[in-house]
Amino acid sequence: MDEWSDHDFAVVVIPGAEVRYRGTTDWMPQPERVVLVLGEHHGGGKAMYDDGHFIEWGVATLDSLATWAAEDYAVLFDRGGVAQVMERVASTPFPSNVPHLRRDSALFLTALLHGVGRARRGEILSAGSIIRGDGVQTLLRAVRARSADASPALDRLDGLRRVEQAFSDLAREIADAVAQAPEPAARALLAVADRYLGVGPEGLNPAGREAVVRRLGWSTEH
Repeated sequence: MDEWSDHDFAVVVIPGAEVRYRGTTDWMPQPERVVLVLGEHHGGGKAMYDDGHFIEWGVATLDSLATWAAEDYAVLFDRGGVAQVMERVASTPFPSNVPHLRRDSALFLTALLHGVGRARRGEILSAGSIIRGDGVQTLLRAVRARSADASPALDRLDGLRRVEQAFSDLAREIADAVAQAPEPAARALLAVADRYLGVGPEGLNPAGREAVVRRLGWSTEH
């Protein structure tokens, strides 16, 4: 943690008490200093203090807490059962974030095709979001799937966190790629994927890669 870290926490309550802690801040320290409050779809909230300190929280019973995902955590107050539940939560893979080489490398190729198509239609903002968002996320997951033992620094829940610590060269190349306009960014990301994943059974699907290159009229050389 450093000066830019926010506070993420769970309020664990008995069944029926959830509404008391959702979307309100009167129970927090110095509530008169809270300047922004937002409710979230999952029943938690976000709030900002007048000094810019940011907090996010969720509200759960012990049963619903068991369905959460977590990596690092600390149990600061426990009337019984919270520590045991969190130990199980932190050791349970979160399915949608588990890297899978074949799936993620395929999703990467489709993100490039989808994003460049939007760019050529003139939808530059949407194209940039797909290429820099879905494209980068799936590329990183695919690289992580190939390098599981080499990436302990990566956040298990957010594949963009701490990439610079785990794969410094890759992070720099991706940052340089996405600094460009959407289509050049997509081509540069494909070149990065070629270097870090390769093409074949343990990398990018050859037929899928060729289909993207052919459809977009890209040269096979970068």
